[in-house]
Amino acid sequence: MRKTTAILAALTAAVLVAGAAWGQNTPRPKSQKELDGLKTIDAAPSVDLKLQKIDDFLAAFADSDYKPILLDNAVGLAANKNDYPLTMAWGQRDLDANPNSYIALLSLATVTVSNTKEFDLDKDQKLNQAEKWANGALEALKTASKPFYIQDEKWPDAKKGYEASCHQTLGLIALARKKFDVAAAEFQKAFDILPEPAYMVRVGESDVKAGKLDEAIAAFDKVLAMPDLNAVVKQVTEREKANAVKRKSISAPAAAQPAPPPAAAPAPADTPPTPANK
Repeated sequence: MRKTTAILAALTAAVLVAGAAWGQNTPRPKSQKELDGLKTIDAAPSVDLKLQKIDDFLAAFADSDYKPILLDNAVGLAANKNDYPLTMAWGQRDLDANPNSYIALLSLATVTVSNTKEFDLDKDQKLNQAEKWANGALEALKTASKPFYIQDEKWPDAKKGYEASCHQTLGLIALARKKFDVAAAEFQKAFDILPEPAYMVRVGESDVKAGKLDEAIAAFDKVLAMPDLNAVVKQVTEREKANAVKRKSISAPAAAQPAPPPAAAPAPADTPPTPANK
């Protein structure tokens, strides 16, 4: 299945450098040095080096028009690594510059919940913060303007992708809290926005944990009926459905057995003959 953070695909400096071709409102380098710095980011051969080059660029060009894009880029790269400390650092830096960055908010929420363990002493605190960030991302998306690097006709679908990921993250938070009905509802919202099979598989898994086996089996059947289903998703769904069917058969009450007929009353003993009167 596609990882949650896959939708946070990082922008590349190649796109940034080509920004001028997108229209008059796109950011532009103010000097040859700034353009060379963007090219250096693009040429970095690894995520860690790319992040270092972004950091160097922002130190050298603090007023660059590319700053918001590069910060989103950096937090997305850190989130794709699922590196909790790195994502927290870049995410906070991004929010300091742009409190309405839905990429930063969603990245922070997703990586926080994926790095929260069952017995963490600060589990509740981390999940509460992750929920706040995910809801903040949803709120920011309501009024978000189209980024210059996304074509007009593709922005509605891209926006739906982010919204669906927010609801998936809220579903994962609910799972961590063992609120399985809430989790199923959030995964269903994600599927309604963007009908990807993985979201419906999550609905079924949540229903299994909630003991709603009929609903779970129906969710898995919906996935298996989808055309051109990915082979891995199909295999996972078939396994989860088989597990739900097995649990249902175990938990079903045994069929009522007919009551045995009542035992026949014992025959009365023969009355001994009365002695004849003499």
